[in-house]
Amino acid sequence: MSKRVVLLGAGGHGRVVLAAARTMSDVEIVGFLDPIATGDVDGAPVLGKDDALSALAGRGVTHAVVTVGSVRPSPRRAELFARIRAAGLLAATIVHGSAIVAAGVLVGEGSVVVAGAIVNPGARIGRNCIVNTGAVIEHDCDIADHVHVSPGATLGGGVKVSQGAHVGIGATVLQRVHIGSMALVGAGAVVIDDVSEGSVVVGVPARPIRSD
Repeated sequence: MSKRVVLLGAGGHGRVVLAAARTMSDVEIVGFLDPIATGDVDGAPVLGKDDALSALAGRGVTHAVVTVGSVRPSPRRAELFARIRAAGLLAATIVHGSAIVAAGVLVGEGSVVVAGAIVNPGARIGRNCIVNTGAVIEHDCDIADHVHVSPGATLGGGVKVSQGAHVGIGATVLQRVHIGSMALVGAGAVVIDDVSEGSVVVGVPARPIRSD
């Protein structure tokens, strides 16, 4: 039975998730909710603003996905995720048909794994995560809720990424490194040591430029 899904956010990341969802035979995208956009986006209608979510639950919509992207840690995606359950809907998990997710890997509710991403055996992906285009999550990684692993980022085996952290475009995190909650790994960084909660690290090798 198809999941009837609404996407929360009609920007660039929303379009990426829409494309991924269209590769899945058990997902029907009903449309977007967005505070600004109108009309339709890539053939999917904008149905209203975020406050229309509860009303859609009474009109045959069964699931929703947070499709607001991020470039740094922020509570926004977690807040929208909480609204899905509050509205009486389930959070759909979206995996692009070209992504490689090893058998037995748990991908949490509301998470998206988009085109060309690889998630290897023993890894765990939490809820409401983004595993973005071409990202590689190696064996036995543990990715907590609301994490964004950006396009082209690579996590070595056994990496742990705590809640709400953001791993930037093209970053490399060496094996068994721990990225703390709400930390930011800058684009292209090479992380060889643990990153503390709330820190921002950049460079090769990565060094902190701020710590909350």
